[in-house]
Amino acid sequence: MSFRSGYVLVAHGSRDPRSQASLQHLGAAVQQALPAQSDQSWVKTATLEFGSVPLKQQICDWSRQLHQIDKIVIVPLFLLPGTHVRVDIPDVVSTVRQLLPDSIGIEVRSHLGSHPNLCQLLRASMATVDIDRWILLSHGSRYPGGNQPIETLAKQLDAVPAYWSVPPSLQQTVAQIATQPGLKVGIQPYFLFTGSIIDTISQEIDQLKCDFKYINLIFSSPLEPSAPLVDLIQDLITA
Repeated sequence: MSFRSGYVLVAHGSRDPRSQASLQHLGAAVQQALPAQSDQSWVKTATLEFGSVPLKQQICDWSRQLHQIDKIVIVPLFLLPGTHVRVDIPDVVSTVRQLLPDSIGIEVRSHLGSHPNLCQLLRASMATVDIDRWILLSHGSRYPGGNQPIETLAKQLDAVPAYWSVPPSLQQTVAQIATQPGLKVGIQPYFLFTGSIIDTISQEIDQLKCDFKYINLIFSSPLEPSAPLVDLIQDLITA
C-alpha cells in the first residue's frame, strides 16, 4: 500500500473574496503539481482566522473524509515568524494530535517566508520596473525577533524596510528617503494575495502622492499564485 499524505496549506484568512479565491487557486495549483511524486496525496486550503469553523476543526473534518491516510502535513503560508507561526499554529496542531487517531501522524513544515528562494522571486518581480529606491513594506510583527527576517530580506533586495502595523511606518520611510525631486520610489508589498489590506495601503499611497508631489511613488503587487510560488511550496512540502 502506498504512503498517503494530506497537505494543509494554512493561510491567515480574510473576509475578502479576492483573497479567498487566490488561496483556492494556489491550493489547486499545488495539488496539480503533486502527482509527479511517488506517494498518493491530497491538498486542502485552510485559514487560521475568518473560516466558517476553527482551524482545528477544518483539519479534523477533512482528515475524516479521507480514507487510510497516514500523515497530515501543515504548510504555514505566512511570511513572518510571528505569533501565528510560533504560537497559534503549534497550539492548533497540539489539539489536533489529541483528536486524530494515533495512526495518523501530523507534521508542520517551515513557514513560507523562511524559503531562501523567496528573495529571488521578489527580485525578479522588482526588476521589471525602473525604480531608484525600493521600500519593502511588510505587515510587521510584535513577536520578539519577528521582524528580523524582513530587515535581512530588505538588505538582500537593496530596499528599505517599512511596516504596516509597527514602526517605522510607510509614511516615515517615504519621508526619510524622499531626498530629491523626481526620485522614483517603488513600494513592494510583502503580503500574500490582494485583499482589503492592500486596498487600504493603496489609499494611503494615494495620500502620500499628494504629500510628496516632488517624487514618484509606484505601488507594486503582492505575492499572488504563480508557478514560482508553487515551486517554493513544493520545496517546503518535500523538505
